Amino acid sequence: MTTSRLGPMPAHPGPLARLHRRTAASPLATAAVLFALLAAVRVAGAFSFLLMALSVALSATALLAVSRDRWPAMGVRRCDRTGAVVVCTIVVALVYAETFLANRSVFGTADDNWTAWVPRIFEGLVPGAPWADAAAMLLAMGVLVPLVEEVCYRGVLFHAVEERWNTRTAIVTTAAGWAAVHLGDYGLNPLNPRVVCGVLPSVFFMGLALGVCRAVTGSALACAAAQGVCNLLLLGAVLLWI
Repeated sequence: MTTSRLGPMPAHPGPLARLHRRTAASPLATAAVLFALLAAVRVAGAFSFLLMALSVALSATALLAVSRDRWPAMGVRRCDRTGAVVVCTIVVALVYAETFLANRSVFGTADDNWTAWVPRIFEGLVPGAPWADAAAMLLAMGVLVPLVEEVCYRGVLFHAVEERWNTRTAIVTTAAGWAAVHLGDYGLNPLNPRVVCGVLPSVFFMGLALGVCRAVTGSALACAAAQGVCNLLLLGAVLLWI
């Protein structure tokens, strides 16, 4: 706050406050810009591990576009309905299992099957220490990636679309966007059209299940828990059967 001969004058709002105002005024436009930036970095991560890691970190910053008092509306809150969370997690797990088995049936167990690439993302992160690679894989797949992705996609982006249109549109839109950004993980480097054809519908259907979880529980954190559990189950299935 500054003063003048006319009395106190309001201080200029900082960049974060201006971003909060812009988001409140145009949540869908802000969400679209955020998604475009995040998607560009995530897809570019196919060619650079640093960009891949940066894309995960940037996903969490989507929450900074929203003032903290609006975080619960974004789904950043606990769900006290434990039964609903358990049922939703089971449903998501069944969708994961179906997509895993479908890919195994259509693409086999070699490089054309995108699920075979899941553990390879973490190979060689710490040269000479495979145990560290395994620990990083479990931590990333079970906690870090689900948390930042769900807060971004089933949190900020889901709410912006739902507020502008409806819940069904939010479920489908966020699932499609989430599927598209996974090309940064599978199918582009090396380019493999069969992997692309497998990963896009697989992750889309997984996203639909997580979107239903968000609609039922109202919590992006519940979605993060469901994704984390199912990621670890998928990882276990890949290591055992592919």
